[in-house]
Amino acid sequence: MKHKNLYRYCILLFITILSCTKDKEEDGQSLIEKHGLAGTFTAQITPAFMGTNPMTSGEHTVYFENVGNGRLRLHFEKFQAESMPFEMTVDITMAVKAGPNNTVLLEGNKGTFKAEPPNGEEIDPEDIPDGIQLPEGSEGGLSSDQASIKGSYAEIEKDGQTAWRYDLDVTPGVPLPIQILIYTKSKQ
Repeated sequence: MKHKNLYRYCILLFITILSCTKDKEEDGQSLIEKHGLAGTFTAQITPAFMGTNPMTSGEHTVYFENVGNGRLRLHFEKFQAESMPFEMTVDITMAVKAGPNNTVLLEGNKGTFKAEPPNGEEIDPEDIPDGIQLPEGSEGGLSSDQASIKGSYAEIEKDGQTAWRYDLDVTPGVPLPIQILIYTKSKQ
């Protein structure tokens, strides 16, 4: 009887040690290093009205910087695709955590978003895509320090290719129902 109890105790102790080791391995900082999340990426950026109706789309270089403590900083500057009257800049820090099925989940808020005219002059209202009405007084640009982001890093199929990539959704925090959809195509 004593041997059975000792055997059970040893198995429970072994399971506890394994689960503690796994938890430690899956913290945000180790996930950043394990998956090589920091770096320079080519991304497809798609501003979408109401989050579902793409207005335009284009490739741009985006940067993911490891800022420590299980956090990544996403930033890019002056993205502008066909029919966009503004150049878009985003800078936001995200917490990293383990998700289901070996995915990585990312979430952040209080980031900065800027949409500025490329030449510094006010935008002609005729240059605004159909269906979008700028808020009063925003012809000179829009900005916010309330941008939020959430998404994942996972094995995702896009454009007929399956690869590990970021799939992110940025809410700019400006008075327009715009979402910015970002997925990475490749690491540079």
